[in-house]
Amino acid sequence: MKKIITSAIIILSILSCHTIRNTQRTVTAAPVINQSPAVTMKPVDSTTIIKNQLTTLLNTPLDFTTFYGKAKADFNSDKFSGNATVYIRIQKDSAIWMSVTGPLNIEGARVLVTKDSVKIIDKIHGSVQLSSIDHLQKLTKLPFGFNDFQNIILGKPSLFNTNNYNVNVKQDSVLVSSQQALIGYVFSFAKNNLILGQSNFTATSDSNVINANIFYNDYHLLNGINFSAGRDIAVTGSSPMKLSLNFKEFNFNQPQTFPFTISKNYIIKYD
Repeated sequence: MKKIITSAIIILSILSCHTIRNTQRTVTAAPVINQSPAVTMKPVDSTTIIKNQLTTLLNTPLDFTTFYGKAKADFNSDKFSGNATVYIRIQKDSAIWMSVTGPLNIEGARVLVTKDSVKIIDKIHGSVQLSSIDHLQKLTKLPFGFNDFQNIILGKPSLFNTNNYNVNVKQDSVLVSSQQALIGYVFSFAKNNLILGQSNFTATSDSNVINANIFYNDYHLLNGINFSAGRDIAVTGSSPMKLSLNFKEFNFNQPQTFPFTISKNYIIKYD
């Protein structure tokens, strides 16, 4: 139970559920005016238009106040397998709350992430870990801050360097890629509507190369946001694993609470 809970928290922290705004623009050609000499109109560069749309998409914050999701998580690795139910609540730019429930609806762990802290209650072993936001980097091996974590849960690709990425327009897809010191990533969007179809992360830590592929499916349009209710995640490296997430409930902009009571009998650990 503890291994399933811990693995679910780590993978959800890195990859989790995914949504993406479906941003479209209408290009209106300027009217042709008969005059002498004749004016030759330049052809529309569709590639440039798509790149501009994607740049706007990547740099525009998601329009929401709160998020709630309930997902079934099926986990499998060469060491163990199992399933759990994961609840996620977000107050925009303020708090991220998660609860992991195992068989018989027994809650095993609760997580609260704020701008400057990460708190994890292990209800199975009666302990709580208190740490700074930098603890996310230790868990995920990625340069995460609160906003990056929020973006990934909500489905907005988090570009760690917004000034250095490549856009490659193909026949049916658009790829956004970048390579940094310790991580490379590729986001694949459908060309016709810029819906995210796949993400790939490659990270190097202590000579270990970790590769993660996430496939997004079962989209639902909700409050102007296309939400992926199903996704498959595969991670390779020293600890290969697979995770399937299927959201049974999800909504935006509904009142949420973030209960996080630490029992006085729990052992407190600091990191």
